[in-house]
Amino acid sequence: MNYLQLVNGVLSRMREDTVTTVQSSGDVVVDIVADLVNDAKQLVEDSHDWNALRYSWPVTTADGTSTYTLADSADRVTVEYVLHDDGGYVDNRTLQYIRSRKATTSNATERPIAYAFNGALANGDKKIELYPTPNAAYNIEAHGFKGQPALSSDTDVLLVPSKPVLYWALSLAARERGEVGGQTAAELFSLAQTFMSDAIARDSALNPLDDIWTVM
Repeated sequence: MNYLQLVNGVLSRMREDTVTTVQSSGDVVVDIVADLVNDAKQLVEDSHDWNALRYSWPVTTADGTSTYTLADSADRVTVEYVLHDDGGYVDNRTLQYIRSRKATTSNATERPIAYAFNGALANGDKKIELYPTPNAAYNIEAHGFKGQPALSSDTDVLLVPSKPVLYWALSLAARERGEVGGQTAAELFSLAQTFMSDAIARDSALNPLDDIWTVM
């Protein structure tokens, strides 16, 4: 569903008139619902590592440089693993470990085997520090999940399942109003949770091996 469809889906369930655009509606109810849709979107996104939100950040190293920025990583990102282009892993270590190793093996430069997050740019993009400091150009790639930016245009398409977002937004609207169509906020929150649980179960079933834990 796109942004306009989500907003209208909430409005119709509130027994309000639907709109032809979300932008500059001039209607306080529409404006509130539009904001609640984005609140609900973030709530649903943060509840699970959705397949639709998988994201990759490529990095090409340079000789003698150990710190790199993951472009477009400012908001709500999770990095699962980092790989060299030949499939070898770059292990996630603590920043303390990397600094300790650098202090005891000064000027060590070779193919990186470990990384740690180390600060961010002014725009929020995350920085990673590699160990050892690369001695050449290596292609590595971080893989994980990235939240979708807030919906703003009518045609912005929601990436995560729409039903949980629609009903979480409706629940929040019901809490603001008192009830919606004879249903209390508590009833709607329960329904939204059911839609969310079902959507998570379906999405998790796409990657069943990701949820198998073994004793090491």
